[in-house]
Amino acid sequence: MDVDTIIPSMLIKSGGTNFQLGLLTAIMVGGARFSQILFIAPISGAQRKKPLLLGAINLRILTLFGMALLFAFSGNLSGELIIPLIFIIITIFSFSGAFANIPYTDILGKSVLPARRKQFFSLRTIISSAGIFASAFLVREILKSNEYPGNYTKVFAYAGLFLGIASLGFWRVKEFIPEGFKSVRIGIKSIIPTIKSNQRLKWYLLSINTLGIGYGMLPFILLYANHNHMLDSANGVGNLLLAKTLGVIVSGIWLYFRNDKAKYHQMMMLMIGLGISFSLLVLFFPTAGLAYLISFFIGGIFLSLYQIVINGVLLEISDIKNRSLFTGISGAGSILPVIFPLFGGVLISLIGFYGFFALFIILIGLSFFFIRKLNCQN
Repeated sequence: MDVDTIIPSMLIKSGGTNFQLGLLTAIMVGGARFSQILFIAPISGAQRKKPLLLGAINLRILTLFGMALLFAFSGNLSGELIIPLIFIIITIFSFSGAFANIPYTDILGKSVLPARRKQFFSLRTIISSAGIFASAFLVREILKSNEYPGNYTKVFAYAGLFLGIASLGFWRVKEFIPEGFKSVRIGIKSIIPTIKSNQRLKWYLLSINTLGIGYGMLPFILLYANHNHMLDSANGVGNLLLAKTLGVIVSGIWLYFRNDKAKYHQMMMLMIGLGISFSLLVLFFPTAGLAYLISFFIGGIFLSLYQIVINGVLLEISDIKNRSLFTGISGAGSILPVIFPLFGGVLISLIGFYGFFALFIILIGLSFFFIRKLNCQN
C-alpha cells in the first residue's frame, strides 16, 4: 500500500480531486511527522518504549483491514461517503506510524552501535526493499487481474496480513535500558528553547524541511501522468511501483558497500540533484512512458536516501537523554512538506504543472545552503 503510488491511484480511482490528493499527501508525508510534536510528552515519560511501539503497529494493522472492508462494501456506500472514510482511515494509519517512529528511533539508538548505523540502515533498506519488490509484482497482478474496487480490497487485506506477520519480529526485540537511567517527561514548551540552543538541530530541521518536499512529489508526478493519459498505457501503477522499488534496492546496495565512505553531507547534496532530475524528466518528456518509469526509479533512490539521512543524522546529533525529544521535534521539519502538497492541487490550478514543478525545484534547491551549515558528525 505504497504512499507514492497505490494510495494516490486509489484516491484517483475513487473520484478524488487534485486538492484532495494534495491534502492526503500532506497528511501522509508531512502531517503525520509534524504530529510527533504532540507525542513527545507521553512517550518521553515512559521508561520502556516497546509497549508503545507495539500498540501503534497493531493500530496500523487494524486500519489496513479497515481499508479492505471499506472497499469490500463500497458498493453499498455513496461516493460522498467513501472519500471522507478514506481520509479518516489513512489519517489514523499515518499518525499511528508517526507515533511509532518515536519509540522506534529511541530503541534503535540504544541497540545499534554508532559505527554500524549506516551499515544497518543500508542493510535494512536492502532486506525490506527485496520484500517490497516481490510484493510489487503481487500488487501489479492484483490491480491488473481484478476490477475496482475488488483489486484494492485485496491489496489492503494483504497489506494488513503481511504487516501483522512483520510485527511478530518486534515482539522479539529486547529493549536495552542503561543501568540507573530514568526517563524524564518533556513538555511541548521545551521545544522552542531546545531548537534555539542547539545549532545542529536548527540546521537539521531547515535541511529536512526543504529536502522533505521531494518526499511528497511522486504522487503529483502520478497525477501528471494521469493528466497526460499515461497511466492506462505501459505505465501502469504496478510498473511505476516496481521502478520505484528497484531504485530503493539499488540505493541500499550501493550504500551498503560504501557505508564507510558515504558521508551524510554528500548524500544530502545528491538528493538535491535527484529531486531536480525526476521532476525535469517528466516535464521534458510528458508523453514518454519510459520517462515516468525512470522518474520513479530516481524517486526511489531519493526516498531511500531520505529515510537513511533523516534517521541517521538524527541519531548522530542526539544522545540517549534527548533522543525522544529530538525525534519529536524532528516533526517540525515537516512544516514545508505539509504546506507544499496541501496547496499543490490549488497551485496546479493557478500556475499549471510547469509552474508547480518550477516552484518545487526552487524550494528543494534552497537545501544546499542549509546542508552546508549542518554538522552531521557524532
